Amino acid sequence: MFALAVLLLERLLRIFEVVSSSTRPASDATQMVINLLPHYLGIAIPMALMLGTIITIDRMSRSSELTSAFGSGISLFHMTKPFILMSIVLMGFNLVLEGYMQPIGRYGYREVVHSVGQKSFAAVLREGKFTKVGNTTFYVGPGGGPIFIYEKTKNEGLRLTTALEGELIIRENSGQPVLQLSNGDSFQITQKKLIKGQLGFEISSVAGSVSGTNFRSRGNDERELTSTELYNNRDGKTFTNISVETNNAALHLRMARVYLLFLLPFIAVPFGINYGRNPSSAGIVVGIVSLVTLQKALEFGQKLGARGEIPPWMGIWPLMGVVTLFAVFLFRNSAVKMGQPPLATLSIFMADVAKDIRKGARALIPFAKPSIDDTNEGSTS
Repeated sequence: MFALAVLLLERLLRIFEVVSSSTRPASDATQMVINLLPHYLGIAIPMALMLGTIITIDRMSRSSELTSAFGSGISLFHMTKPFILMSIVLMGFNLVLEGYMQPIGRYGYREVVHSVGQKSFAAVLREGKFTKVGNTTFYVGPGGGPIFIYEKTKNEGLRLTTALEGELIIRENSGQPVLQLSNGDSFQITQKKLIKGQLGFEISSVAGSVSGTNFRSRGNDERELTSTELYNNRDGKTFTNISVETNNAALHLRMARVYLLFLLPFIAVPFGINYGRNPSSAGIVVGIVSLVTLQKALEFGQKLGARGEIPPWMGIWPLMGVVTLFAVFLFRNSAVKMGQPPLATLSIFMADVAKDIRKGARALIPFAKPSIDDTNEGSTS
């Protein structure tokens, strides 16, 4: 829940900007957040599993419970079983989340954004500001005047309307907003920039919504398709607007994200092991950085496959094969060899490298500054 809240913070700012002109800001914002939850849960669940596993093993190491368990003959694999079972459960949940809830939620979010854009005059008119909705731009001066309306017509022309004053009223029967204009002019400009149909009026009314078009059907891109639809569209015959490469790359990415959850315990448990008097918490940092880097690498491979630069599977599964080998190697060294924890070994290696660098730097000092020794010897004599 913490990871989910952090991920939603940035999106909430954009949601508030979208619903700022809505007649139902609270309801629209709530619908947007609900539709976005599956997307951010897909990011938060692997992060939460990694963090939870590392923190749990780290606490057991610090309290010597891990050492006691090993002394009692309990293997590391036996202690990892609960995390493996949890990852299998999350794999099933993520299969539904990534494959079905996310595409439908994404479409629902876009539908709400579209409905918010279908504003009535009551929602868009702001004194002293230009407001653009669809093909129409409004300006209302302070105190209800002057009024300026700029509208693009279907024949690629323009319709301009100006008035000295304007008043927004609501019809009692239908509740429809009506903009009542006084002392104004209206004229049309053709595509050839000719003025046509100029009309002066003392009183005129502009009623109805700016736009009332229905939202398109689901399936505009691969992110709105469920995994079943992506699988059935492998040859590109069902949804012809989506290329075969883009379709298959998205399908491989979803499957890889589900498989990644199974590997996480075998990586997170070794990262959480700590021995010695000065335990380190570097496992949390290394684990999160590694997970974020892997996610970005998978997205990059998916984009390469979607553009057709490589086969759709090649941008995903070779990388997952490397991660699998790394997880097996890391867990085997921790469970079978029972040597130093992986991060402790890394720390020792980095300390040795730093020591060699300092030693080499000290060896170069006499050659870099010979005049200092000469001066000291001369002063001593």
